[in-house]
Amino acid sequence: MERRASGRRTRAALRRLLSFVGVAGCIGYTMTLTASSVHGGDAPAATSAVVSDIGDLAAIEQQFEQLSTRLAPSVVAISATAKAVESNALVRADDLNADQLASAVFDKSARLVGTGFVIDSDGYLLTNDHVVAEAQQLWVTTDDRKVYPAIVVGTDPRTDLAVLKIPARGLPPVRFATGEARRGQWSIALGNPYGLSSDGEICMSVGIVSGVNRSLPKLASNENRLYSNLIQTTAQINPGNSGGPLFNLAGEVIGINTAVVLPHRQANGIGFAIPADRDILELVRDLKDGREIVHGFLGIAVSRPTLSDRAAVGMTSDAGARVDTVEAGSPAALAGLMRGDVIESIDGQTLRDGDHLIRSVALADIAKPLSMKVHRGRTTMSIFVQLRPRTQTQVAVNRTNQRLRWGGMVLGPVPGHWQSAGVMVLAVNKAAGSIPEGVATGAIITSIAGKPIGSIADLQAVLNDTPAEHCKVELMEPKDAVVSVGRE
Repeated sequence: MERRASGRRTRAALRRLLSFVGVAGCIGYTMTLTASSVHGGDAPAATSAVVSDIGDLAAIEQQFEQLSTRLAPSVVAISATAKAVESNALVRADDLNADQLASAVFDKSARLVGTGFVIDSDGYLLTNDHVVAEAQQLWVTTDDRKVYPAIVVGTDPRTDLAVLKIPARGLPPVRFATGEARRGQWSIALGNPYGLSSDGEICMSVGIVSGVNRSLPKLASNENRLYSNLIQTTAQINPGNSGGPLFNLAGEVIGINTAVVLPHRQANGIGFAIPADRDILELVRDLKDGREIVHGFLGIAVSRPTLSDRAAVGMTSDAGARVDTVEAGSPAALAGLMRGDVIESIDGQTLRDGDHLIRSVALADIAKPLSMKVHRGRTTMSIFVQLRPRTQTQVAVNRTNQRLRWGGMVLGPVPGHWQSAGVMVLAVNKAAGSIPEGVATGAIITSIAGKPIGSIADLQAVLNDTPAEHCKVELMEPKDAVVSVGRE
C-alpha cells in the first residue's frame, strides 16, 4: 500500500509540475511512469531511463533555444497610436529608441500593440489588418531593441491581412512552410503579448496544433472578416500577439496568429492562426505591391448539408454546401441557383462544407466565371456563375491611398491620372508650427535634400536617411520653390 500511495503522490506532483511549465503530454506521460518506477525502488535500469528522458528533454530545450535565437530577428513588436503626434524626430530611426518613443507618444496617448514579421529583406512586414486599422502612426521594435517608423503599404480587411514598410535593409525574412499544418505537430508563437516586447526581446511560447479547418462564425460576422480554415493552437496567444508568426519545428511559418478566445472559468485560452497557404501568400504578394484586393460576391447563405439533405439529392459523399437562401438579383440568382440546392464542387474542387464555399468564393478570380457541380432533386447539373466584386465596408489601403505624416503635413501619392512624379500634400496642421512657407494642400513635393521622391516608400527612406535640418523640399507648384522643414 505504501508503494502505491507513494506512486500516486509522485504522479500527482509531476502532473502539477508539467501542467505548470507546459511540457507536452507525451513527455509528461513518460516522466510520470519513470518517476513512479524509481520511487518504488526498482533497479538501476529505471534510473537509467530517468537520465535518458532528462537528456531527451534537454535536447528539446536546446532546440527551442536555438529556434528562438534564429527566428526572433525576423519578428517585430508593433506600437501604434490612434491620435496623430506631430514630431519630425518620429520619422528617423536614428532619433528613436523605446524610451523616447514612449515619452514622445505613449505618455500622451494609448498604445495599440501587435506583432509583425519580415517577409522581405528590404523592410516589408506582414501583420493583421485589425492591428493597424485604427492607427494614425506606427512604429516597430525589433528583438535587438531598434525602433523604426512604419507605413502601411496595403491592407485587406476581409482576410485581416496588412503589409507594412520600415526604412531598414538586410532584415532576415521568414521561410514559409510548403505543406499544410497537421494536428499534433509542434507550434511556436513569437510575438508581443500585451505589449511586453515593445522595448525589444520578442516573447516565445510553445504548444501543438490542436486542430485545423476551424471557423469563428460569430467573430467573422461581427467584424465582416473571413475567419475560416483557421489553425487552432495551444501555443499561448494573447492580445498583442496578433499578426505574429506561428512556426513549425523547422522554423517555417505555418500561420499568422490572429484571434484568441480569452481564458475564463470554463476554459483556458484558445489561439487561432490564419494558415499561410498558397492563396494567402498570393494575397500577401499583391498587398506588398500595393495592389487593390477584390473579393468575389455570390449572394447566397449556405450550411453543411445533413445526411437527409444529401440522400434527397442522391449524394453519397460527406461533402458539399446546402443553399439556404438566395439574394434577389445576386450573381447566384442570375445563374439559377435555388434554395435547397447542394453545391458539391467549385471549379472541380470538392467542398468540405459551407465555410469552404464561402472561402473559395472570396478568393476566386472574379474575371472569369465559376463552374459549380450542383445537385437538385435527383438531377446533377453544371452551373456557371459570374461573380461580382464584394462591397467592402472597411477602408483598404493600397498604392493609391498610402499615407505618411511629416512636418505637420499628411502626404500621399499623386493621383495616377495626373501623370506627375512626387507626393501630394493632402492636409496641413497649422497648429504644428513647422509647416514651411509655400506648402499648402494640393502641393506636390518632387524632391527632398536633392533626392527625387516618386512614392511614399521613397519619402520614408529619404526622411529616415536625412537629418531634419537638411530636408530641403522642392515643390512642383510654385515652380522652383525650395523650402525647409526643420527639427522641432
